[in-house]
Amino acid sequence: MSGGPPARSWSVYDYVLLWLAGQVGAALLIALGVAVGADSIIVFSLAGLYLGFSIVFWLLSRRRDVAELRLSVETSDLVYIGLGLVLQIGLAIAILPLINFLFPEGRPPQELATVIAQADTPLLQLTLVAATVVIGPAVEELTYRGVLLRALEGRGKTLAIVVSSVVFAAIHITGLDAATIWRSALVVLPPLFVLGVVAAWLTLRTGRLGPAIFLHSGWNLLTAFVLLIPIEVLEELG
Repeated sequence: MSGGPPARSWSVYDYVLLWLAGQVGAALLIALGVAVGADSIIVFSLAGLYLGFSIVFWLLSRRRDVAELRLSVETSDLVYIGLGLVLQIGLAIAILPLINFLFPEGRPPQELATVIAQADTPLLQLTLVAATVVIGPAVEELTYRGVLLRALEGRGKTLAIVVSSVVFAAIHITGLDAATIWRSALVVLPPLFVLGVVAAWLTLRTGRLGPAIFLHSGWNLLTAFVLLIPIEVLEELG
């Protein structure tokens, strides 16, 4: 006989809790970093984000059906890294005219320069690359193509793909430069929506999260490459 109540399905409410947990965790560890005078606040922010998510996910998973999230990874999924990289580059080329029109001064639509400037040690660079290519994609895919997509799937697969992708893209508006937020949104959010659609479609088609995770990792490889370029070189490139 079972020793507890049956596992419940994942809901939009669970997604909201996970997202809030990440934000609260990030805020708390940022405050801690400021209090101790840490040089790399971004590390505290990422640590708090993933810690908050992990704690709440663990608590929720005790009463939810984790198998519903399709968290399965296979070696063959590595091929999707290349697909993600190609998708990122292809969309970047497609919107290049829009970028040049909205940002004639050459200012990047996202504040990557700030992050790169803080990566002044090999250890910090390695931490940021790991967060960008490994940890971040795994957490985001589990959140959006795992919990949120699964919660919406009962209302129709097309609706689930579109809504989860819109939410995934929109949530990234918090990482844009406040001074150019609306121009940046026009450049950054549409490609992220496309990424979300492809990742969601792959998840539903394969019945696993592995392809979406590696697709997302490949997408972020370009960012990781930028993180490894010395800030002096980036400033010369404008």
